[in-house]
Amino acid sequence: MITLGARGIGHKYGYRRIFSGIWLELNAGTILAITGVNGSGKSTLLKILAGVLQSTNGEILLTISEKTIPRERHSLHVGLVAPYMNVYEDLTLRENLTFIAKARSMSEDAGRIEEIISKVGLIDHIDRPVRNYSTGMLQRVRFAVALFHAPQVLLLDEPTLGLDLGGRDIYETMVANAQKDGHVVVIASNTKDDIALANRSLCIEDYAPSSIKFAGA
Repeated sequence: MITLGARGIGHKYGYRRIFSGIWLELNAGTILAITGVNGSGKSTLLKILAGVLQSTNGEILLTISEKTIPRERHSLHVGLVAPYMNVYEDLTLRENLTFIAKARSMSEDAGRIEEIISKVGLIDHIDRPVRNYSTGMLQRVRFAVALFHAPQVLLLDEPTLGLDLGGRDIYETMVANAQKDGHVVVIASNTKDDIALANRSLCIEDYAPSSIKFAGA
């Protein structure tokens, strides 16, 4: 059993408050869609949920099997896919995952590496330098990196960016499998197809200070 909770989360950059007062409890099988116009804070909230950004106010709680996970260990249970995630372009995909395994003190299981790369449809390119990959292929690489350590939380920021139909099928399968396995998925996007699988939603603009008016809001 897993629970990802946000208690009174708020964030600001300098003197500019982006959002405040977000309370969430996401349990096993929840797929949450975070929507809102560009600049309203979707990616910021996702980074806070991932534990890579400290919120200005509030706290994130991750509980697995009734045990609270310390914030510094959240990354061991979270898989993040985002456009700003970089990989080592001079390495092959196999070498990238091998490096990640070493960095996370995981077993460098060649079978596991090939299994994950097959799931994202890149097995024929496993030993090509990542710098030669297309935009859509790089997004599939991000999927592979996120899934590699079998996380119980998947956080997806604009997940179908640059993907072809085959890539979108992989995305939908990834989300469906996570839900079936009793994991938590959070999708930050305004694209209808991206969030079609969600069973809960949150509009980040609802938590903006009343003095802020976003374009298109």
